Amino acid sequence: DKDLMQLVNSSISVFSLGNKFKPTTVYNRQKVIEKWNLPPDKIVDYLALVGDASDNIPGVEGVGPKTAVKLLNEFNNIENIFDSLDDIKNVKLKERLINNKSNAMLSKDLITLDLKVPIKYNLNEMDVSCFDFAAMKEELNKIEIYNFDSSLEKYLNGTSIDTFESVEKSRNYILVNNNKKIDKMILDIKKYEIISIDLETTSLDPLKAEIVGISMCVKENYAYYIPFKYPDELFPLKTETILDKLSPILSSEKFKFIGQNLKYDFLILKKYNIDISNIYFDTYIAESLISPEKNSYKLDNLAIEYLSYKMQPIEDLIGEKKKVQKTMDEISVEKVCFYACEDVDVVMKIYNKQKKIINDMQLDYLFYNIEMPLIQILIEMEYNGIYIDVELVNSLSKKLKNKLKKISDTIFSYSGKEFNINSPKQLSEVLFDDLQLKPIKKRSTASNVLNILKEYHPIAQELLEYRHLSKLVNTYLDTLPTFINSMTNRVHTNFNQAIVSTGRLSSNKPNFQNIPIKTDIGKEIRRAFIPQNEDCFIYSYDYSQIELRILTHFTNETELLKAFNNKEDIHSKTAALIFGVPEDQVDSEKRRIAKTINYSILYGAGPFRISQELKIPIKDASEIIKNYFNSYPKIKNYIEEIVKFGANNGYVQTLNGRQRKTTNIFSSNKNIVEAEKRALINMPIQGTASELIKIAMINIHKIFKEKNIASKMILQIHDELLFEVPKKELKKIHKIVTYEMENAIKLNVPIIVDSNYGKSWFEAH
Repeated sequence: DKDLMQLVNSSISVFSLGNKFKPTTVYNRQKVIEKWNLPPDKIVDYLALVGDASDNIPGVEGVGPKTAVKLLNEFNNIENIFDSLDDIKNVKLKERLINNKSNAMLSKDLITLDLKVPIKYNLNEMDVSCFDFAAMKEELNKIEIYNFDSSLEKYLNGTSIDTFESVEKSRNYILVNNNKKIDKMILDIKKYEIISIDLETTSLDPLKAEIVGISMCVKENYAYYIPFKYPDELFPLKTETILDKLSPILSSEKFKFIGQNLKYDFLILKKYNIDISNIYFDTYIAESLISPEKNSYKLDNLAIEYLSYKMQPIEDLIGEKKKVQKTMDEISVEKVCFYACEDVDVVMKIYNKQKKIINDMQLDYLFYNIEMPLIQILIEMEYNGIYIDVELVNSLSKKLKNKLKKISDTIFSYSGKEFNINSPKQLSEVLFDDLQLKPIKKRSTASNVLNILKEYHPIAQELLEYRHLSKLVNTYLDTLPTFINSMTNRVHTNFNQAIVSTGRLSSNKPNFQNIPIKTDIGKEIRRAFIPQNEDCFIYSYDYSQIELRILTHFTNETELLKAFNNKEDIHSKTAALIFGVPEDQVDSEKRRIAKTINYSILYGAGPFRISQELKIPIKDASEIIKNYFNSYPKIKNYIEEIVKFGANNGYVQTLNGRQRKTTNIFSSNKNIVEAEKRALINMPIQGTASELIKIAMINIHKIFKEKNIASKMILQIHDELLFEVPKKELKKIHKIVTYEMENAIKLNVPIIVDSNYGKSWFEAH
């Protein structure tokens, strides 16, 4: 920590531990001077001037490292600086120092370490043998720390972490490298119901990947590996021949398949015309329900957490340096055999533990009836992909780049010079030094700051427009063509069930969820999403005000029940209530305010947020919220009760039992607590909406298969489903999809779906 540099002298050095990105450094006096251009005894004064955001040290606003060094070299310390203000010729700097003197002196007090703290210690009390290392490991696992160095591992006693080296000889991992062994393996597998399965492949992209091998496990510590590709000619059978032998098992409903991220493996098998009938248990998805607060559900981490077992790192096989890494088909088949068998064996062991937790947490309906069946639908959607009009995308990209050039010129005309608009540092200098705008949030140039600054200078609005268009160009228009599969001429995005804690699907490569809905340019991008065949249409189905309807179901709010059941305009109804006027006297502005309130309340917004969104004083926003809750008292009661439930039970949940942990509700940081409250107010509503559309997707997919329908479900964006539909199926599809979407879950208000079709997503939406 740089604060410690003030302690460095002839007999004290600071040891700064390095990592793979930087070397370990021992700071003596000379090293401190080399790093900060100042000796150790001036570090306190230096930090008092520049501040330290990580420790909430304010410093002197506008004084950076170079200026601080220059001042201290001239005046020695901040006391001398403030005693010599008349000697400072730079008027702006002098003014900043005068205005921030109290902050500077406070900062110095905060940074100066107290060297006279009495320290009493007993070496015998530092003996670590009394620690409960098993409990320590459990607590560290909870905060996603799974890897321990050898100095800690040796103390773990009964819960010591096994490694692949220590168990290799005790495992029965069989290399299946001839016809006789395959036939025996198939006979063995048929005796069991649960089969853990995993593919080794040549690529992370399932539509480009080729199968290197397949591993299967039916009981713990016992697994098989069949190689398809390998450097040595050990097994002459072709991929198709092996799959022909395995197909009766893979396609049979008799067997239940389990694995880690099964969607990837089964999407690859689909390329070989193998459809898995019974996707039963995915440890990746299971963990996302059991511990939705985690950032990662990697199998390596789950193995440590559930099994106290450290798996063989893939880098042992393919190498650590990405530029020279091998692919799995270049690795010795014996080495791949252990690695592949270990995967399915570990999955089997974790499954045996997770299945009980899923039941104990009452997540079984959500897991087995919604999340697991959904995998098959996502496989088909990813396999189907969506067709993109590349010429239109390129044309729109060119158009926006020309517009960006004009906006850049306007920005430069305001700034009086050219600079890198994408550089926060250079932009900050333009806004707060050159244009003398009042700094907000320590000279931040974030979008929320620009939204405030646009009231004071037109450059801010131009910057916001520049960022918006630039993001569309860089994120979508210039990258969409790169995702087109050369074999299908379609874009095959990757849908993920386990990223968003509310259960909403996310997508990447590319991310279709973030295409803006409200802007004209966002709508233009939708023109590029078209059917591949001329006799087909894009059909869009979108839930109408679904989160408000779910809120009404949860709260049983009388006025909302009446409005939805009588098919009234919910926003006009709300406006009439909060402004105390008849509905026929509600103008567009009052309706706009009511609409903002209706949706903002779902996200736990308070007076400050409402005032910013509506651009009204906080006092007026508070009055509107007060009137809203007076009009809808059961909503206020719901918000209070859900926060109370979360605090008392440690979680909140959706209609189908999806949970969100609420540990942050007890944070000592008020901002974190308020953010947590907003999240847990919204989660049951948004999470139930995500379950609603998933159930609809499952039911629609089932009917499509039963009726042998040619139409394809190609995209799910929030509350909207997109289909590519032949002209002859338009009426049939409309009837099926509308019914299934509106009846997926029964609420105490009607569920309504808006739909339309056209020759592009733009026309359909």
